[in-house]
Amino acid sequence: MIRNNKKLLLFFTVVCLPAFVIGSPEWLKINGITPCWPVIWLLPFSLKSRPWIAFLAAICLGIFMDSFTIDKVSYIPSLVFLSLVWGRNRIQNNKIELLFNIGLMSIFGTICVGFSIWIQKILFYNSLRNHWFNSWAIYVLISEIIITGLVAPFFSSWLLLSYKKN
Repeated sequence: MIRNNKKLLLFFTVVCLPAFVIGSPEWLKINGITPCWPVIWLLPFSLKSRPWIAFLAAICLGIFMDSFTIDKVSYIPSLVFLSLVWGRNRIQNNKIELLFNIGLMSIFGTICVGFSIWIQKILFYNSLRNHWFNSWAIYVLISEIIITGLVAPFFSSWLLLSYKKN
């Protein structure tokens, strides 16, 4: 029974992730910018799974997120880095259940993903090295950090509790 509930929970989160990425509700946006949903999903999964499973999940999640874009940039490097950091954190400390800790870890994750995408775009596209792109990218990154930091404690803690029960 527990194994079936775990499979159902995993299926539910895998189905909901694309729904939130594609059509995030308006009340979860800041000026049209949505939270970083891969970070919100990867954080509890990395904290409750073995590090190598979190590593594989990060690669699969990165491939999944890259399927939404046609760009040369990729989510995979930043998500793999985060899964390794959070998986190691799981080994060292099993008591990461406070909302404040989850919020700070999600902010750190969003910063890593945002800077990774930003640096990759600057490296791949020479025309994006102007002032307009950088000011726009800073605005998007700050908005994404704020909304992810506010939303992640609720969604990630719910997923942590669900993984813990199963």
